[in-house]
Amino acid sequence: MDTQNKPLIAVFADVIKKEELHRTYHASGTNYIKAVSEATSCIPVILPAFGSSVDYRDTLRKFDGVLLTGSLSNVYPEFYNKDKIVEPLDIERDKTVLPMIDFIFENEIPMLAICRGFQEVNVALGGSLYADIHEVPGRMDHRCPESDDPDIQFSKQHEVYLKENGKFEKLAGTPTIEVNSLHTQGIDELANELVAEGVAKDDTVEAISLSGYSGYFFGVQWHPEYSATTDDFSKKLFASFSESVEKNSLKKIK
Repeated sequence: MDTQNKPLIAVFADVIKKEELHRTYHASGTNYIKAVSEATSCIPVILPAFGSSVDYRDTLRKFDGVLLTGSLSNVYPEFYNKDKIVEPLDIERDKTVLPMIDFIFENEIPMLAICRGFQEVNVALGGSLYADIHEVPGRMDHRCPESDDPDIQFSKQHEVYLKENGKFEKLAGTPTIEVNSLHTQGIDELANELVAEGVAKDDTVEAISLSGYSGYFFGVQWHPEYSATTDDFSKKLFASFSESVEKNSLKKIK
């Protein structure tokens, strides 16, 4: 596809503060940008997290897909009616993304939600999160392995058991997949509109879809972007996202 005609994927930025430099940046992790660039036929466009001062609804109509990325920050507990704060936070991203999720679904804009993005969808639809899922009795430690080596940090840590005949099992072609794990927060109460498509052995929800939804939405708690061009399921996931975004782009042209 000609570069000028490639579909556009909106990527909501994180607000990153460098206190020692007295500077603030709106940015997205390189792994996500590379995954869109290398594993899809689309172009990623980063949208700054201006919070409630900017309403992105009209802007999102111009995009063909949305990627909600993971982040080092955690969702602020006020948004899911709890009070335990686990830093770092990014309230401007919360205020930017959470109000947009209903709009994205209503307009059936293809969306892939990863880690923090997965949690944002649950919160936006009325669900809640555990602040520190590793402190919940019976749960595993889902945090990043202690290493300075990214290949170790993003190495596969546990299996996810996929819902029989669910969207994820049909995409994977297998009842289980092995995934990495780099999260502190995790789903507590699953939003009523969401379907648990996959769980870890400790019953932590790892994959979600939207009940009765005719559009494209896949949400994952792990990080497929790191292996978007090498891991079997990650390749299938990004290929399916790309296909849906391309179809949406062509539909708008007609």
